[in-house]
Amino acid sequence: MSTCAECKSFFVREEEPGQGDCVRRVVDPRQAYYQSKPVREDSSSSGCESFQKK
Repeated sequence: MSTCAECKSFFVREEEPGQGDCVRRVVDPRQAYYQSKPVREDSSSSGCESFQKK
């Protein structure tokens, strides 16, 4: 089973061990932007549709 820490979109927070952000680039018809959400590095990525192996 893969975890969030194994994803290209996962970035570790230096001030909080075990925590990180899932940062993805989103493109819609008018603009492109980055979307971020807090996640734990040991969370299962089985339900994530944007998981990409590092």
